[in-house]
This record gives sequence, C-alpha cells and structure tokens, in this order.
Amino acid sequence: MLGLVVLLGICSIVMACCIKFVVLLFSIWNGRSKITNSSYAPGWNERPKDLKIGDLDKIKKHGSLHNYLLHLHQNGDKSIAVFWWGQQRVVSICSPDMFKDVIKLTDRPKELFTLLEPIITADSIQYANGQEWENRRKWLYQAFKQPFLESYIPIFVKIANETADLWSMLGATDVIELPDEFLSMTIKGITRTCYGNVFDNAEEVYNMTHVYYELYDEIEQLLKTGPHDVGSVREKQLHAICEKMKRKLQDVIDKRCNEQDKRSIPFIDALLQSGIPEKQVIAEALTFLIGGLHNTGYLLAWTVHYLTINKHVYHELLTEMKSRVGSNCTEKLKNYIFDPNTCLRYVINESLRLTVISSFAARYSEDDIFVGGHLIPARTPILMALGVSLRSESNWKAPEKFDHTRFCALQGKNKLSFAPFGHGRRKCPGYQFAYTEVSVFLTILLQRFRIEPVDKDQEVERFHGYLTTTPKQPLKCYVYPLT
Repeated sequence: MLGLVVLLGICSIVMACCIKFVVLLFSIWNGRSKITNSSYAPGWNERPKDLKIGDLDKIKKHGSLHNYLLHLHQNGDKSIAVFWWGQQRVVSICSPDMFKDVIKLTDRPKELFTLLEPIITADSIQYANGQEWENRRKWLYQAFKQPFLESYIPIFVKIANETADLWSMLGATDVIELPDEFLSMTIKGITRTCYGNVFDNAEEVYNMTHVYYELYDEIEQLLKTGPHDVGSVREKQLHAICEKMKRKLQDVIDKRCNEQDKRSIPFIDALLQSGIPEKQVIAEALTFLIGGLHNTGYLLAWTVHYLTINKHVYHELLTEMKSRVGSNCTEKLKNYIFDPNTCLRYVINESLRLTVISSFAARYSEDDIFVGGHLIPARTPILMALGVSLRSESNWKAPEKFDHTRFCALQGKNKLSFAPFGHGRRKCPGYQFAYTEVSVFLTILLQRFRIEPVDKDQEVERFHGYLTTTPKQPLKCYVYPLT
C-alpha cells in the first residue's frame, strides 16, 4: 500500500513536470512564431540613393518635414512608413492606435534633434534619457503645475493691460502685425514669470528681446541650410551669438541669486536649487526660453486670425467672456481659464489642431517593440507625426475647416489624435503654461478691442518650420476700442 502511494506521488510529479515542459515549449514556439510571422514596417528594406543625406533632399523638396510626412503618410491614409534622416532609418506613425503602442516610451532619439545642439548644447534636458531624464523632470516640471500657474495670472493680466494701453493710442487707420504684437507679449510673459524680477524693468526686457531675435535668426538659418562647416564664418557667427545669449542668461542668474526681496519664481529657483552644474542651468534656461516663446506667440496670432475670419465664433467667445469674467479679472478669471469645457478652450484647441504648431515628437525603445503589429528593432527612432494626425480625414470631419465645436465631446481615438504638445509623460512640460498665458491674453484684449483684418479676403498660407508654424503672409489688423 505504501509502495502504491509512493508510485502515485512520483507519477504526479512526473505529470506536472511534463505539463510545465509542454507549456514552456508552446511559449517558445509561440514567441518565435510571433516574430517570424510579424513584418517590419512597409519600406523597411528600402535604401535611399545617397545614404549620407538619406531623404533630407525629399524633405527640402516638399518645403518642410510636416509636408513630407503628409506625403509619406498619404494625408493620414497610410498609418506607418519609413524614411531616412540622413544615415538614420526612422519609422513614422500617424494613427491613434499606434500612438497608444508607444505612449509609455520616454527616451528621445538624439539623432533627430542634433541641429539644435550647437545652440541649446548637449547639457539640455532635450538630450537627457533614462534615469537622468527622470531625475531632472521631478524638480523641473513642478514649476508648471497649476498652483504656480495661478500665481502667474496677475503678471499676465498686467502684460495684457500694458499692450491694451498701447493699442488705445492707435488711430483708426494704424495697423498692427499680429505675430510681432504677440511675440512681444510672450517674451514678457515667460521672462517675468520664469526668470526673475529683473524683467520687471522694461529695458531688461528690450535687451533680452534683441539678443533673442539675433539668436532666433541664426536658428532659422541653421535649419534651412543644415550644420555649418567647422571653422566657417557662419559657424563663428553662430557661436558668437550663442555666447552672447549665455552671458545674458548668466547675468539673469547672478541677479536672481543676489535679489534681496524675492517673490517665488518656481522655474529659475528650481534650477538654482537643483544642484546641477552651472552650464546645465544655462542650457535648461535657454531650452525653455526658446520652447516657450515662439510657439505661444504664434498660437496667439493664429487664434486671433481664425477669430477674425469666423465672426460667429468671435461673437460666441466674446459673449462667453463677458458672462464668465467681465471686468472682474481675479477669481472669476482664474476659474474661467482653467475650465477645460469652455468656448475659449475649444477655440484654442481648434487653433492648435488646424495650425499644427508642432508637427512631430519622437521616441525610441531600448528593446524590440511591436507597433501596429509591425516589429521595430531596439533603438530605432519612432517619429509620431502629430501634424498628420491633426489634419487627417480619418480622425476629423472636414479637417481643413475651423470648427471649435468638434471639441465639445472629444472622446475615443480623437483623444489620442489631438496631441499638439506630444504624448505621455514626456509631452511638453510647459503646455499648461501656454494654455494659461494664451487664455489670459485673449480674455483681456478681446473684451477691450475689436480686431479686424486689413484685408478681409486675404488667404493666409502656413509655413511649417522645424520649430513652429508661421504665416507666409503678414497678419495685419486694425484694433478698435470697445465702448
């Protein structure tokens, strides 16, 4: 009897081992089958004629990376494609389902952003990945949380009223150019809220503006012509202007350290208290200055442009502003601009969608990854063609039409289709800052002035640059005080 029990026990152990072995074999077979039966992205095995430049000549031919991606993805009908950024093969995706497959990735492929390295330097958070990025984001991103954003509102109100006072002195035939006006406001907005009390001084703002525009002209030139030859006049000129900006930022940092009566300035204070090297402090300060200034300025310009050619929306928005805020620019204003379900927020969102302020984001995985059923090998750059998704008929009805009501019930795949600031944990950290600044400026100015285009029949084309989207024609307007 005892022998029978032992025999049954041994049989049970053998049976369990056999089952585990079969399960293991099936898992191995299934994994191999998954890899074998999977396919790389269409065009993976194709090579460019000139491996040194890849498809950069095609991008130049189409006028911009965004336009080339529209062509590559057939305006959104083709969800995944492959192209060559110089000698680097890149997989580009534009569908919400595929965005979902990569949404947890946080590492950025440095190869796609090397053009800016001579300016923001390799010390910028733009080039940080892995644990280094995780450590830096913890203290840096805190500066753009809502409690801090609320403290910026009085500063934005003051800037808007300063602009309104200047507009009040204009005659009936005087003309303003929207981008210039709003870029002037946004440079005050970001410097006064993020870089120190020194920018309460108008002369300091003017000096920073002058240096910034010198630098931005060099950025535009660099993006058009590519990297400058080592030792060339252009390279030396770029280096000189970068050094001038770094000295300016160093001066700002020194003055902040020596200020006696300090109000809290979360961004610059976070940098100074982080313990990072001084050159990294300057790199981060310059990165956020460039990232937060032009995009917001042009978003304001495009939003006002769309309002001036869509009068019914303009009237609807103004009615809401008067009802929700009126002349009370305190608690009511705060509640209004942080409410995501307003005509104001829908108008800003539609401006972001239609304009495509930023056309792409990029990530990579340290391991092989499946995206839309396609195998993408480890460390392959994955470009998320955000601009293609924002303008695709697969995602949006009549995508060329300005229709803010499409955001009244945004749900399902459209939530992933609408990603003007990127996806996941590494989306633009200043996106809430942009919403807050734009919302305050619009709420103040639109209640004090009627803005009319000089040429009501003008068709304005968009130029999708590497950094932002600008109008090809001047956006000239009249401003009339409202009684």
